[in-house]
Amino acid sequence: MTGFDYVALGIVGVSLIFGLWRGVVGEIIALVAWVLAIVAAVEFGAGVGSALFAGMSDPALRTLAGCVVIFVGVLVVMALFRMLVRSMVKALGLSVSDRILGMLFGLARGVLVCMVLVGLGGMTSAPQQAWWQQSTLAAPLETAVLATKPWLPDDLAKRIRFS
Repeated sequence: MTGFDYVALGIVGVSLIFGLWRGVVGEIIALVAWVLAIVAAVEFGAGVGSALFAGMSDPALRTLAGCVVIFVGVLVVMALFRMLVRSMVKALGLSVSDRILGMLFGLARGVLVCMVLVGLGGMTSAPQQAWWQQSTLAAPLETAVLATKPWLPDDLAKRIRFS
C-alpha cells in the first residue's frame, strides 16, 4: 500500500465515522443545509450586503459580506433544525438504525470523494507516477470513475485519462 491508499482509506474512514456520529438524518439535513446555504447566498447575498453593509465603499465586498452572512445564517438555522430532528429520532427509538444508515451514507460519501479526487488526478500526470501505479486502491477507483464518464459533461469526460 502506498500513501495514496492510506489517504483514500483515511477519507473513507473519517467520512464513515462522521456518518456514524451524526446519523443518516443528520447527514441528509447537513447536505441539504449546504445546498440551501449556497443557493441562498448566491440569490440574496447582494441584497443583504447592500442593506447591512452600506458603509462599505466596494460593492464586491458588500456582496461578499452579504453572502457570508446569508451562508452562515442558513447553516446555523439548519443546524438547529438538525438538532431538533435528531432529538425526535432519538425519542422514537430509531437512533441505532439512524446511526447505522448514517455509517453507510458516510461510506458512500467517502468513496464518492475519493472518486472525485481520482477523477481530478486523471486530468494530470499523476496516473503515470509510481505511487499511483503501485497503489492498491487506484485501479478500482479508476474503474468506478470510468463507469461514471457517460454521465459527465463531454468536456470534462474527455480530460480524464488514466493511461
